[in-house]
Amino acid sequence: MTNIPSDQHITYQLQYRKCGKPSCSTCKAGQGHGPYWYAYWREGSRLRSGYIGKVHPNAQKQAEAEAARATAKLLTKEYAAASAAH
Repeated sequence: MTNIPSDQHITYQLQYRKCGKPSCSTCKAGQGHGPYWYAYWREGSRLRSGYIGKVHPNAQKQAEAEAARATAKLLTKEYAAASAAH
């Protein structure tokens, strides 16, 4: 897997890829495998790319943040209920 730089402008793109196997029904019948996220950036004058996967990296971070907020909200409600009971 390619190391994707964190200090440069990154463009993300969803792509389908064909595996090249002559017996692959997914590639024969459609666009190919995927979609998968790829990152693109420049190193000098060269365009570089790197495979990300099925989940966009920002979506993963956002999902983790939402889960943390939900946990904090639940704990706040439980604390308020426990405080009211005393």
